Amino acid sequence: MKKIYLILTNTGTFVSNLIRKHTGDIYNHVSISLKRDLSEMYSFGRLNPYIFFYGGFVVESPTRGTFKRFRKTVARVYELEVDDEAFGVIEREVATFVAEKKRFGYNYRGIIKARKNINYQKDKNRFYCSQFVHYLLVKSKVISEDRFDGVVTPERLSSIEGLNLVYEGPLREYEYSQD
Repeated sequence: MKKIYLILTNTGTFVSNLIRKHTGDIYNHVSISLKRDLSEMYSFGRLNPYIFFYGGFVVESPTRGTFKRFRKTVARVYELEVDDEAFGVIEREVATFVAEKKRFGYNYRGIIKARKNINYQKDKNRFYCSQFVHYLLVKSKVISEDRFDGVVTPERLSSIEGLNLVYEGPLREYEYSQD
């Protein structure tokens, strides 16, 4: 058995606060990491920390990029134990996204339609953050495709059975204990 990590965040930006006002959810971004130290987190978000509407596949870190710029980002870090086969599927999928990152784009239409609780993904190479994490969890059979009705949000992902909350607080202060 291996562990993966789901990281829900809120940067506290104007856009983040607008989303929070609309959804009522504290956390409005989700990333996945295969490493306990979160040195590499994968998601769809800002390609440039200074430009909100320029998005795509990103490799994030608590100390680089968007999270470096927005130092007051708060987070919930969840740990999930998965079997070796599921971990391998996620690892291979992530490697494909990393190797071919220019092929993937941000699902702007999907995020706009999500406001009306419409799950939209016309192009299989376009995601927003929670669609991407959901895709990995379904592809690896960690969850079933019909686990969620409608739009999958970061907060809804936190309801997955077996998730263990290991940290809540400022992302930059996240520390992990060695085994």
